[in-house]
Amino acid sequence: MKPFKKSIQLILLVSSLFFIGNANAQSPKEIMVKVDSVENFTYNSSIRKFQFTSCRYDISGGKLRCKTKPRQVVVENIHKDYLVGPKKKDAKSLDMIISPIADKGTNMLVWKKADQDDNDFWLYLPALGKVKRIASSNEGGETGSVFGTEFSIEDVSPRKIKDYTYKLLGEDTFNNRPVWIIESTPTEARSKKTFYSKVISYVDKERYVILKDELYNRTGKLFKQLITKKVDRIDGVWIVTKSSMINLLSRRITNYDVLSIDFNLEIDDEFFTQRAMTDFAYREKKMNEYRTSLKDIDSGNK
Repeated sequence: MKPFKKSIQLILLVSSLFFIGNANAQSPKEIMVKVDSVENFTYNSSIRKFQFTSCRYDISGGKLRCKTKPRQVVVENIHKDYLVGPKKKDAKSLDMIISPIADKGTNMLVWKKADQDDNDFWLYLPALGKVKRIASSNEGGETGSVFGTEFSIEDVSPRKIKDYTYKLLGEDTFNNRPVWIIESTPTEARSKKTFYSKVISYVDKERYVILKDELYNRTGKLFKQLITKKVDRIDGVWIVTKSSMINLLSRRITNYDVLSIDFNLEIDDEFFTQRAMTDFAYREKKMNEYRTSLKDIDSGNK
């Protein structure tokens, strides 16, 4: 009977370890909630300067290369959060083109409401001299481009956890990092507004940062890939500092590079109004105050 008892004990031990492992396992939704926390709840305001570089590409020798002269746009961004409840916040941001000179002064104001399905967007074009309201969703159609890049308005709008259902497709490595592969499918209500039928994300298991997004259009075809090239920890915050948005249908690419950044600075609420969009003197006066805290991305790493 002793061998039998030992076998039973071994089975019970293995079973208990199995159930403990399952109990500690995270659901795909729990993983994406942590991703959302890293992206949206690790700082309350920021200033950054970044560059978009866009071109039409081809593939030669297994490498993606620009086949046309790249277009570069340098942008300054100011962002501020307003907590309205546990893990709920409103947010406001202003993006301002500072280069090239022909586009300088073009800017975009965004208001995000935690209890509002769509974000509020306004665009100011100096040549027209007026502010224009733009849509953050287009009844399932693709939204407009951000400053002529391959990033659309929808791409730069944070996805809300409640708007998707989640499925764990597996585990793998991506760029030598262990990842979960998670499929996000829009709910029935969200599917009427989004251009994407699903998104497959490769989530870094340690940092809860998305290393790759595969974005499928409404017909189920792989349309874009957003690939993270570099992640830095700055002042305790994990932040994507280099990424590429690849449009597989138009064969165009936009590279995103953060040049300098800082977190948790004091920003006046009035700066997130149309006055900052149209009043150059006011905007520059305030920006000169905020720019003093910018840290070069290399010297700012910790």
